[in-house]
Amino acid sequence: MKKKCYTKEQLQKRYWWYGGIGTALLGIGLSALVESGFLKHSQAEPWQWIAAGTLSLILIMTGINFLFESFACKQGMSNSK
Repeated sequence: MKKKCYTKEQLQKRYWWYGGIGTALLGIGLSALVESGFLKHSQAEPWQWIAAGTLSLILIMTGINFLFESFACKQGMSNSK
């Protein structure tokens, strides 16, 4: 598989975008995970807290993946010097 080549400016832009979005998704996902725990203990229907917990874990994992991509862009910037 061929790797895509980016300029240093493109890598820097991707670094900031992926880092910011990844951090936001991770924070939202963690907050939603805590809220799904509150739903479970407030006698809500099981499907409600299960769906909320599943969606929050999806947000957390997406945020982590975006942060990894941001780190890869940072590594690419340091290698292109």
